[in-house]
Order: sequence, then C-alpha cells, then structure tokens
Amino acid sequence: MSVTEQAVAALEAAMARLLAGEPDRSDGSLTVAALAREAGVSRATAYRAGEILERFRQKIEERTSGPDVPATLREQIRELKGELREARRARHEEIQSLRRSVDILAQHVQALTLENISLRDALASGGTLSVMPRVSRKVAERK
Repeated sequence: MSVTEQAVAALEAAMARLLAGEPDRSDGSLTVAALAREAGVSRATAYRAGEILERFRQKIEERTSGPDVPATLREQIRELKGELREARRARHEEIQSLRRSVDILAQHVQALTLENISLRDALASGGTLSVMPRVSRKVAERK
C-alpha cells in the first residue's frame, strides 16, 4: 500500500517544522512518532513513506554530526556550575558582612538610646545640661 500525496505533503511540512524547532502538534522531539503526530498521520503511514523517513534521518544526522555536542555541552555546564559556585560564595560573604554591620549598628543604636535616656533623666531632674563642642566632619572622618 502506498502513501497518499496528502500524507506525503503533511509529512514534509511536519519534517520542516520539527527540524526548525517549531512543532504544532507534538513535543518537538526528532523521532518518527513525533513526525507522524506532527503530520497528523499514523506511525504506520509514516513508516510506509520510506523516502521521507530516510531524508528525515539524514537531516537529523547532519545536525548532530558537527563537533562533539555532548562534550561541548558538558564543558559549558561545568563552567556554569563554577560560575554559580562563585556567585553563591560571593553572596554568602556579602550576607555575612551585612550581618556583622547590622550587629555593630544595633550596638550603636543601643548605646545612643542609653545615652539619650540618661540625658532625658538629667534634664528632667533639673540638672544642668552642658553643651558639648561640635566636632567637624573632617576631624571625625580622620579618626
């Protein structure tokens, strides 16, 4: 039994879509089952279209016959994992530094709060409040 011209045309169009990476009806895998699903024909019909299947397999082979794709991808994955490790390490260091800064700033706030309470108590008890001389920013920055 031969394949109809409609089935051949559907298989040709489906092959073009799959190879272009733009599937309409299938998952886009480069298999005979996906080709048949994409063309809207049975797998039996697809297998009867031997010439189309041969071209399909040949084009798949041409796509994968370049440089060693898995090795190239493995190398790229290795590099990306290294970059990810480095980014995580840098983020961890930054978080640790920020936590130390928060602790120091919390201690400063606590000390200033205690000083403020002490000054308010002294002012409320009728004590004298002496004005401290101002320190210029340039002098404070040098310390």
